Amino acid sequence: MNQKTRIIYLLRQRGQSGMYNYEFPGQFILRAAARVEELREEGYNIKTEQVSKGKWKYILIENKVSKPSWQDLKRKEKREELESTMESLF
Repeated sequence: MNQKTRIIYLLRQRGQSGMYNYEFPGQFILRAAARVEELREEGYNIKTEQVSKGKWKYILIENKVSKPSWQDLKRKEKREELESTMESLF
């Protein structure tokens, strides 16, 4: 299991209680803030709260937001093009 997968697993386990930044090294997760940022870029909604100076809490708000594939975008584009053509005919 890679670091990002472990982070998601742990955050799901913790629920709304979240996980603190100082707990990640004990789970063999280094540079947790960087991994969390990568997860956000992948579509995960992770809330970060500063508890005190140098102490941060991470909470998984929801599961990954699915992004449309390039095939879905192409299909949508063709469908819109076809609808536009049909409207111009009638």
